[in-house]
Amino acid sequence: MIKIVPTKTFKFGLMDTLEDRAIPRGAASSLLNWLTKGDRIEFRRGQAYMGTASVNTGTGKATGLRKCTRADGVEVLFGTYGKKLKYYDEATSEWIEVGSDLLGDDVVDANGLGIEPISMSEYVGLAGNQMFLNSPNCSGYYKIMTANPGFASNQYDAAKNFKGHIRIDTNRTLLWGRVKDKTGLYGSRIDTQAYTTVTGEATTSLSGILAFKGGGADRTCFGVTITITSGGEVYTDDFSGNLTGSLGSTGTINYTTGEYTLSSPGVGTADYQWEDSNGAGITDFTKSATRLAGEGFVFRQDEGGGPLQSVPAYNQVYYCMHVKKTWILALTADDLGATNLPYREKVGIPNVRASVETGDGIYYIDDTDKTDVGVRLLTYGTGGSTQVIPISISKNIVLNNYRFDQAATIEWGELLLFACATNDSIQTINGLTVGVNNRVLVYNKLWRSWDVLDYGVSCFEVYNGTLVAGDSLSNNFIQLFSAWDDFDNTYPNHWDTCLDNLDMEGLKKSKKLVLQGLISPDQQIQVYGAPDNGDFVPVFLIDGRGDYVDPTHSVDIGAPVLGTRVLGGGGDGLLAYNYEVIFDLDFDKFEFIKLRFVAMGIGYASISTQNYYDVRFKSKKLPRKYRN
Repeated sequence: MIKIVPTKTFKFGLMDTLEDRAIPRGAASSLLNWLTKGDRIEFRRGQAYMGTASVNTGTGKATGLRKCTRADGVEVLFGTYGKKLKYYDEATSEWIEVGSDLLGDDVVDANGLGIEPISMSEYVGLAGNQMFLNSPNCSGYYKIMTANPGFASNQYDAAKNFKGHIRIDTNRTLLWGRVKDKTGLYGSRIDTQAYTTVTGEATTSLSGILAFKGGGADRTCFGVTITITSGGEVYTDDFSGNLTGSLGSTGTINYTTGEYTLSSPGVGTADYQWEDSNGAGITDFTKSATRLAGEGFVFRQDEGGGPLQSVPAYNQVYYCMHVKKTWILALTADDLGATNLPYREKVGIPNVRASVETGDGIYYIDDTDKTDVGVRLLTYGTGGSTQVIPISISKNIVLNNYRFDQAATIEWGELLLFACATNDSIQTINGLTVGVNNRVLVYNKLWRSWDVLDYGVSCFEVYNGTLVAGDSLSNNFIQLFSAWDDFDNTYPNHWDTCLDNLDMEGLKKSKKLVLQGLISPDQQIQVYGAPDNGDFVPVFLIDGRGDYVDPTHSVDIGAPVLGTRVLGGGGDGLLAYNYEVIFDLDFDKFEFIKLRFVAMGIGYASISTQNYYDVRFKSKKLPRKYRN
């Protein structure tokens, strides 16, 4: 009887906290740039710059990314680096600057390198779809109407608000990280939607500027209707910057500047509303001497936890995560009371982007104990418990080899991604040594597995289903899992199996190895073998054009920019073909054996089945290298 030792599932990912011989078959003892898919392992896709004409060279890094949505559902992507705020123009595939060096001199060092994360938060109300931008050292507190992404109005007013990191939630802004107050949490007024209505304002023919802006630079307008006196055509605002005429004419409205254009001539009147976000709105942090419901607030969290870094929410409770300690803040329904208490010591995060809210709870990077760095989940305990507790999800992977001082996190489908740096990837900024992110740790929530990729990421966002990142080494933005190379180059990779005794104690031989999966024509997979902790030696090269590749069995593996599509999702993507190959394992007798897979070309590659074929027992002796 011919003994076969199969591996048909690959659901464990990297397991490097155990010895190689102790991990299960189907797990990786070491890997880089391969992804766990449960029924297979898959060579990761490449990355490509966003923007076709101008790629920024030299030292730098992106400091912020945020997707916002117009009223018509079109997504608009904003990004920051150095002093600049830009938005991505789909029509030209280019980044267009908002203003000129809008963020100011204080967000960069002497070399122009961004020194702090820039916070951006979306707000959608009756006054339109908006994006707000702020940071501790930013030149202002900016509001952008998403329909007019190239225009910003500065809402900063020392009598009304502050500079710091922000999130907008339940119709108010939470702010923290002020230069002069690292531990306080501030809240704005709940937006009262206090709008001013204008009726019958005279307009000029073809183009003009609405008068509201003359009363305050921070004002914006919405709900515009222009009626032409002669002919009676009525232009109606669609909240996405377009004016549609009742007789078929067209026009535009800029909600920030008040400028309008009409395609048919004729004077008339305009009806509209305008708002000042500093007047009992989303950027007004004021309160009465005796605070009333819905007014601004500040909560002190000063008991030695270090700077407040982030304020994620779970089940209507804010978890205020400092560097070394976490507080909980729960506001009462009438907004007149609150619980503001320490939650736990040694539950903290190293920077602003080191946590992410999900339906499961709050995932976060915890390096408060440098000897026990981990990724944990704040969630309800088991057995119907109502207590939220931190649960480690990273016991299978060694994280002490990484630095998280510039960490970034995001949820993307079933994946959680954590950007970080290897310990040797560092640079000096303003005299401080910080990690330069050169790794992304990927946690698959379905399989509870970990993979390691070599993307260099400073921030993440999901834009039209595609995962986008800010580059940690240049002033660029990048599509991840895109195309089939990294900026026209291949990239290092490997996937190492466990140290396998093939379910047989003692020395043995395996005559053959059978591998099956999918491969594209321009790809190759080099297979290595290493018996008994020896060096890896080449065993076989799987070629995408080999005669063991079935040209009649193809799978469309998706478009070059993958987005959230899955394998076999259709579309005009690259075709991969089924292969199944058997080849000799020309090794002397061994006790344990390990395999390594390395993608050598450009294109798709996966391994779905791995079978040691014709395994034969030889003796109970130790391998020759271990005998006295």
